[in-house]
Amino acid sequence: MKDLTVSHYVKQYLSSRVHEVAPSTLRSERCKASKIIKIMGKRYIDSVTHSDIIQLRQKLHKSYVNKSINEFYIILRAIFNNAFRDGIIVRNPMDGIQNLSVCHAEPNPFSRAELTALAQTEVECFSGKNAFQLCALTGLRISELLAVSWEDIDFINAKLKVRIALVDKQYKTPKTPGSQRTVELCASAISILTQQKLITGHRKPRKISVLQRDNKTKKIENLSLVFYNTLTNQPFISAKQFNKTFFTPFLSSANVKHRGAGQLRHTFASQALTSGISKEWIARQLGHESTAMIDIHYARWMCADAPDFVNRVEQQFSGIFTQKQPDESLSVETKTPDVATTSNTASNADIQLSEQQISQLLISHPNLITEYLNRLLSQSVRETLI
Repeated sequence: MKDLTVSHYVKQYLSSRVHEVAPSTLRSERCKASKIIKIMGKRYIDSVTHSDIIQLRQKLHKSYVNKSINEFYIILRAIFNNAFRDGIIVRNPMDGIQNLSVCHAEPNPFSRAELTALAQTEVECFSGKNAFQLCALTGLRISELLAVSWEDIDFINAKLKVRIALVDKQYKTPKTPGSQRTVELCASAISILTQQKLITGHRKPRKISVLQRDNKTKKIENLSLVFYNTLTNQPFISAKQFNKTFFTPFLSSANVKHRGAGQLRHTFASQALTSGISKEWIARQLGHESTAMIDIHYARWMCADAPDFVNRVEQQFSGIFTQKQPDESLSVETKTPDVATTSNTASNADIQLSEQQISQLLISHPNLITEYLNRLLSQSVRETLI
């Protein structure tokens, strides 16, 4: 038993994961497991040291981002834990190895100007364009969008049920109960679906195998899928195919900066948040139980598309803090000052004016000199008569 290799435990781990994780997750783990086997698969598991793990990490840093390296750690921790519990190793070389910090990618939603450019761009695949518009208006994941069936749409009550997702060519139930939800449809979304029904509403239902949440049970359903790939005349088979065959060329035709169709979900969240819509409502539409994911992953403030919130503040507080008009008797008159009054006031207040201030006063009011001389002359005449 002491000659068990790393490869043996890696294969054992993968075998145990078949019914524990979704097929897409298992596919990702198989890829990383192959890398581990390539690097150290032939080594006896009891010969691997903590330093070997450090060296492996340095190799991984050259080709993988931190998030992917942490996913390698999941496999490594599992195989060495199993070897330790089997009594094959006495020390776990993964002890003390912490997950690396991960930088979350900033959402890159489409602006109103970009959405307008896309909406006005002519395409051959009308079904793809309708899918793009519905996604922006509802915030559906691309995997959910491509699995929408006419059986899930309630035109009367303007509702859309999200029950199935299409992930890497496999129809499956969403991984969390919250993702199975009812989405409210706005008038524009209803209009788009009405147009789409003319394209695919006549098609017969297809028998589709839907993998259940236990990752073992499969249920056959008869579904009339809403969105078809015009190039193949078949339903889209994955988000990757949707991006490659429709969305990327669509962005190019509209001269809009490239990004994945997944940003349409970010667009819905960001535009809704910017318009002042409740975070709680947005979270419910997206299938989240709290608003935390809105703040962390989905939403970004769209300054260029934001309403005039300052004016809304003004309207909200209108009439509360109205300022009283000042008393006219207290207002400052701009008439030419009366020389006598000015003189008396200055005398009473013992105001001292500099030569510069006097010069400025006379320049501003040249008639003061004439009026002052006239008053002096009148006073002199009165004194002579007395």
